[in-house]
Amino acid sequence: MAKSMRSKRKKRLRSLRREIVEPFYDKKEAAKLAAQELALAAPKLPVRVRKADADAPAEPTAAMDIKNKVML
Repeated sequence: MAKSMRSKRKKRLRSLRREIVEPFYDKKEAAKLAAQELALAAPKLPVRVRKADADAPAEPTAAMDIKNKVML
């Protein structure tokens, strides 16, 4: 009979813990969703194009080095 009482007590404690913890996770999830919505609603930042990137050669330098070694 004592084992049954212990089992019931453990179950009750588990359910109480669950009830205590659930609001914390609900608040955390709500805060996360609010932050996501805020980030999506924010104005988009313009993409900056560097002049150096536009003037860069089409081939990577490693490929050019290999070509130079083959020619020599």
